[in-house]
Amino acid sequence: MDAIKYALIALTGWGFWAIGSKIMTRHLNTVSTSFWISFWALIFLSTYVLFRRNLMINRHAFYAIPVGLTSLVALLAFYKALRIGPASVVVPLANMYLLFPVLYGFIILGEEITTTRILGIVCAGLATILLSL
Repeated sequence: MDAIKYALIALTGWGFWAIGSKIMTRHLNTVSTSFWISFWALIFLSTYVLFRRNLMINRHAFYAIPVGLTSLVALLAFYKALRIGPASVVVPLANMYLLFPVLYGFIILGEEITTTRILGIVCAGLATILLSL
């Protein structure tokens, strides 16, 4: 289950990222928070690519343009929400974005819809509502 291992690493990393982001938004504005986190991520990613030498460039790389723009808008909105709201509400609500790829997987990719997965979506929705109260 390598996918689960990497997903747990991502979960842990994003947990620390959310906490660090909340702390930064107390001392920096939205654009500055986004810039500095993205700047350092780009530095670390560039170093990683430099040593791994596995950067792919083909026509599919251009799909990153609209995805990157969408990501920037979402990131700025997320940091603004963190700046003005409690992390205990903002982070769970923003992370309900998971519904989009789950529904995409069911509807477009034809991934299996099981009772357990439907129950998971319902529980995630209820958890978000309860955390937002």
